[in-house]
Amino acid sequence: MDRQAFLTLTTSSQWVLFLGIGLIIFSWVEKKRLIQQFGQGTFVALGLFALWVILSDQIVVPENISPKTVPVEAKALTYFTGVVAAGAIAVVAFILGKLESSWAKVSNMILLAVAIALFFMVYTIQQM
Repeated sequence: MDRQAFLTLTTSSQWVLFLGIGLIIFSWVEKKRLIQQFGQGTFVALGLFALWVILSDQIVVPENISPKTVPVEAKALTYFTGVVAAGAIAVVAFILGKLESSWAKVSNMILLAVAIALFFMVYTIQQM
């Protein structure tokens, strides 16, 4: 895979992750549920994007010659799988928020923890 295309996919998803994290944190500060729903929608859209990246073979993992090293493309596919999982968590958080469940805040905290981990994971992948 071309390095420029690889960086485009990972960098754009990293910025959208940052936007979603920012929206949810800002919604907690301002106590605005609509902003929180936009943040959750951002994660759902990013999850659909990551699913498209995975299913359309945008990232092709080369055959690994050395058993001790993992190709960057394989790590990127792991990252995009995590983004799909974050999108699923966002759907659950959105539904629990609409139902006004007491678990809605917990699911949003889990979503933020996963998103922050993914943010730094993609940063590490981009440095390779």
